[in-house]
Amino acid sequence: MNQYVAFDIGGTQIKYGIVDEAGNIISHGLMDTEAHKGGLSIIEKVIAKGQKIIQDYSVEGIAISTAGQVDFNTGTIVGAGDTIPNYTGVEIKKLVTEALGLPVEVRNDVDCAALGEQWLGGHDVNNFIALTVGTGIGGAIVIDGNMYSGHTFSAGEWGYMLIEGEPFEKVASVSGLINLARQFKEDREWTGKEIFALYDEGDADIKLAVDTFFKHLAIGITNLIYIFNPQKVIVGGGITARGERFLKEIQQEVQKYIQPSIYINTEIVLAKLSNHAGMVGAVYNFIKRRQS
Repeated sequence: MNQYVAFDIGGTQIKYGIVDEAGNIISHGLMDTEAHKGGLSIIEKVIAKGQKIIQDYSVEGIAISTAGQVDFNTGTIVGAGDTIPNYTGVEIKKLVTEALGLPVEVRNDVDCAALGEQWLGGHDVNNFIALTVGTGIGGAIVIDGNMYSGHTFSAGEWGYMLIEGEPFEKVASVSGLINLARQFKEDREWTGKEIFALYDEGDADIKLAVDTFFKHLAIGITNLIYIFNPQKVIVGGGITARGERFLKEIQQEVQKYIQPSIYINTEIVLAKLSNHAGMVGAVYNFIKRRQS
């Protein structure tokens, strides 16, 4: 069975591993992105790790999922936020191919997560949108079974969409939740897990922060449902470690803002592939593009 080296480049960490053509993860690991060093430095880390991996495994190619807007035809970053400085213009596909001597395919990380869910998530729908709620908020759109990326590869960048005058990802990401917690509670180095632990204990100040977070997230999801009329909204990212409790909370909140006739025809679900969706989806993207 063919095997591939997969990378999932995020603002904080780079996931890497070996994934086979059936989507099975043979091995995996993590390393710090060290994003402050800039885009080229990140690709140098990817190349160095790739060189070590291909000494131990026979692989067919390199599949890369990355933050940023990606021209998947050329494997070039065409737009990136402040999280990774000097990333725009980096020719990932060219650099990695030249260094490792293997075919390379590159695609946006949320697109890859959605492709992974489409491939192995068991969702059985042809029209869906995917959101990842982490440090920021990313999106992906599948229409009639095909990924829609927009004419400049930036469809689904709804983290920049305004909710009550603020960017969606500023008020409804994990970073947004942490900023809210600091407003309502003593300023400290919060984590999402700590915030929800206090929320579950009934802390009044934290409840204000979490309720505001859910309100903003629900308004954003409602707007997206109105625009795309998807069969499913698949929510992924670190926040979903809360599991079914989180799913029920967001479903209940969305119902406050959406027309009932639309809500009953739209299923909000959690991503099935959790933290490895980006790597799996990157491999699926590699296979599909090599077949076309």
